[in-house]
Amino acid sequence: MGKVERVATNIPGFDKMIDGGFVKNSLNLVSGGPGTGKTIFAMQFLLEGVKVGQKGLFISFEEEFDNLMGDAMVFGWDFRKLEKQEKCFFFTCKPMEEPNLQMKISEIIKGNKITRVVIDSISVFAMMFKEDAYRIRKEFYKLADFLKKMGCTVLLTSEIPGEAPLDISSGGGSLSRDGIIEFIADSIITVHNSGIGGEGDRAIRVLKMRRTDHTKGPVPMNITKKGMQILD
Repeated sequence: MGKVERVATNIPGFDKMIDGGFVKNSLNLVSGGPGTGKTIFAMQFLLEGVKVGQKGLFISFEEEFDNLMGDAMVFGWDFRKLEKQEKCFFFTCKPMEEPNLQMKISEIIKGNKITRVVIDSISVFAMMFKEDAYRIRKEFYKLADFLKKMGCTVLLTSEIPGEAPLDISSGGGSLSRDGIIEFIADSIITVHNSGIGGEGDRAIRVLKMRRTDHTKGPVPMNITKKGMQILD
């Protein structure tokens, strides 16, 4: 098998866990309960991309971005400035009310040579289809295939109630509200804040990542004034 091309996240300590970075043009799920750091991870992924000349797109199916950008400034991340400089782009809509969703996203990606995409959160996208499991799976596949063909490495966030289970294979629960996207994603990362990782109250775990010899088990992490940091 040839060498796997990777996209470094440059989140301190994380790339060591995943053999150097995400597989290029892959679909990656970050799952966890409220306040575990999913959106911080996602925004840091975009920010670190901008630092190495890779433009990013943040897609929301739920809210406008004023609060999000305000929260980012706590870490010194000025996404309003990056947006003005056309290095990072923000797009929000309700999928069921936007018949030309793929076309609009495609125009943003092609027109600005975007290679990193965040969707925060995919849970809202699934809710639009009113618990129709077949439709949800179909739409997820369409979205994933479309973004990969656009040459993007994609990060999805999924919020679940309570703490993310450590092992879904043993019936420990799902990693998304719909229980579907985790079987479509190329990788699953869970973030925790219940002290399972040892130091502090936070940990991160890579449950699966295709074509990657990744670190097994939860690893302690902190959220500092500069963002997320995985601990040795």
